[in-house]
Amino acid sequence: MNECWNFFKYAKLSDIDEIENLVYENSEWFSHLSKDHFIEKINNKECIYESGVLISFKIIKTKTLLGNFNVPAGNTILEQIIKNKKKSNSGMVFHVFTKFINCAVGSVYLAVNHKNYKAIKFYNKMNMTRISNTKLDYLAQTNYNKGYIYKATKEYLEGLIH
Repeated sequence: MNECWNFFKYAKLSDIDEIENLVYENSEWFSHLSKDHFIEKINNKECIYESGVLISFKIIKTKTLLGNFNVPAGNTILEQIIKNKKKSNSGMVFHVFTKFINCAVGSVYLAVNHKNYKAIKFYNKMNMTRISNTKLDYLAQTNYNKGYIYKATKEYLEGLIH
């Protein structure tokens, strides 16, 4: 990881109750996530909690399946992004997310449920590119397992900042 990662406020174990509440408030999209998941992310420094914006991620060293899409090695997978409505606003989400993408290793990939219209609108506003349809593993037993893979690259976002 490069030095710009040092400028993020990472989640701490003392934030876990607040993170659990955010997951609960957004359980429609995140009900499959446990407290242990976030404890592991916090311990691995893969969980940012800055200005009311929660981002969990993984930098991948080998080709990794995201849904049924193969993400090439040397990239970053955004696992979750959640806004704490009491502590953040849309401008801050844009700022933290743009900073995250510009610090990320390689390109940023993410999977989103096709019914999560608010998230899809945000990713489109952030000029991310929808690159594939996918099935979401954690929803395999439901009728709502259809999703999309989005990709963001630093070069494209740099143009937004100037």
